[in-house]
Amino acid sequence: MAVNSIHNLPEGSNGPEHTLRESKDLALLARIVEHTPLVIIVTEPDGAIRYVNATAQTVLEYSRQHMLGTPLERYLVEIEGYPSFQEVRRRMGEGDGFQTRLLLLGNGNEEHVCLLNAFEIKNDIDKRELLVFIFRDITTEVRGSEQLEMKNIEMAKINSELIRNNTELKRISELKSNFLSIASHELKTPLTSIKGYSDIIIDGMKDKLDPDIYRMIESINRAADRLHKVVNNILDVTRIEQKRLRLKPEHIDLPALARESIEELVHFSVKRSISFDCRFPPDLPTFFGDRLRMQQVFANLFSNALKFSPDKSAIVVAIEVKDRLFHITVKDQGIGIDKNEYAKIFDPFYEIGSANRHSTDVSKFMGGGTGLGLSIVKGIIERHGGQIWVESEGVRENEYPGSVFHITVPIEAEISWDDDETKALFLAKDDEKHGQSAEVMAVEKKPVILFIDADKEAVEIASMTLQNAFDILVAENGENGLQLSFDHHPDLILLDSYLPGLDGYRLCRILRSQEETRDIPVVFFSAGTQNDEIQKCFASGAIDFIVKPFNGRELLDKIWRLLMRKKEITPFG
Repeated sequence: MAVNSIHNLPEGSNGPEHTLRESKDLALLARIVEHTPLVIIVTEPDGAIRYVNATAQTVLEYSRQHMLGTPLERYLVEIEGYPSFQEVRRRMGEGDGFQTRLLLLGNGNEEHVCLLNAFEIKNDIDKRELLVFIFRDITTEVRGSEQLEMKNIEMAKINSELIRNNTELKRISELKSNFLSIASHELKTPLTSIKGYSDIIIDGMKDKLDPDIYRMIESINRAADRLHKVVNNILDVTRIEQKRLRLKPEHIDLPALARESIEELVHFSVKRSISFDCRFPPDLPTFFGDRLRMQQVFANLFSNALKFSPDKSAIVVAIEVKDRLFHITVKDQGIGIDKNEYAKIFDPFYEIGSANRHSTDVSKFMGGGTGLGLSIVKGIIERHGGQIWVESEGVRENEYPGSVFHITVPIEAEISWDDDETKALFLAKDDEKHGQSAEVMAVEKKPVILFIDADKEAVEIASMTLQNAFDILVAENGENGLQLSFDHHPDLILLDSYLPGLDGYRLCRILRSQEETRDIPVVFFSAGTQNDEIQKCFASGAIDFIVKPFNGRELLDKIWRLLMRKKEITPFG
């Protein structure tokens, strides 16, 4: 569309005065056009350049004299997907203004991405139409947008890769959990035999054996205990990673528990002349937490301090209360810990420094360990609502700066407690309640115990332990076990979850659903303690869970306690 010339005077002008004012305005307007940050180029109808402003010279890096009279198209590059320059010219010829996006090509072939606004204007001098092209340089914006788009694409690729990796990690985690489940069961199955038979020999055959053979059996028994502890540690780490570490809370005397843990390590500390300096103020409140788990905490921290301390040194153990928190510290005079290891030492399978640096060869003391102890300690403490951290001056050559492990836990932990893994009946006061020991409970006839278990050796060991007090029935698969349950109605069923054919979970649900067997207590007797296996046992209707390998005396005591409570157990409806 044609634009009226600024030289047309409006009606009512004041002649020369108005003309002078207009001249000044035109001069101001010319300066504005010349120095505006927009590229302004005016051409003849044939496209030859008639005017360029200073910004055009700067952007294109050509002088005004060089560009005047040259065709504008020489400096333009069309962008695919946008209207061409010829389309712009055609639309301008039809009297329309027009917008598009083009590249301005500067001296040295530098490209500038520009938004183009184009329109016609009438020249008042010769009444000819002139073409006005106004370019706004958006190169920075476009490049930024392109970079952002590229980064978005990269982020999308990374996100896709992370999703794939996360899926793969989940799959690997599931495989690991399944492997640990199978491995723990396969390890515990032979351990049950090793531990069970050695217990029987140690308890009842000492006088019949040569002393040297008896010592060998004791060594086998201790080795079985150590291997069992390693398996349990691996399972504990997995429970912590999966946030499935369950606790049985009670009020605990922490100083007494710490002294018990120190007493268990006295053989190692005396051998190396390492002393424990216990600093426990009187009248400390009791701690509400899991006794066995806190015993694990002390045992791991104390053995760790012993392991990395030089001979004839001291380990200081302190417990105090500050701001409703127990503050426990274990300070050693060992080889120290570098700051860059502070966080790593609580990772599973990470070993601190070099155990060989202290004055006693580690192989003569406690061995290198599995690197699980501190990760288990951290998991237990955090499960109690507490924190653990370490302070050390770092490792220095031929020096023993020592380390201090700090633990804080609430006196009364504000967390939800659960006891799913041992959901049945813990009867600490049964002896008082019944006025007699479970082991000497008077009965008219022996109770009947039914083992439904394909692990012949485990059943044989348990039978040898229980046969004097109970009549034993054995079924090696679920189908036979179900038949014996209906035929003999035993007083208690010990059931393995791993059975050929009809597995333990389905069998337990069947027993619970039938009128003839629903009141028989079912206790799972299994080495499978990984993933949700224990929860599945209770969900299927069991009242307790006994883990293989087992201690014969504890097994006997637990069975008596369960039978003593049988009348108080509400049948499943």
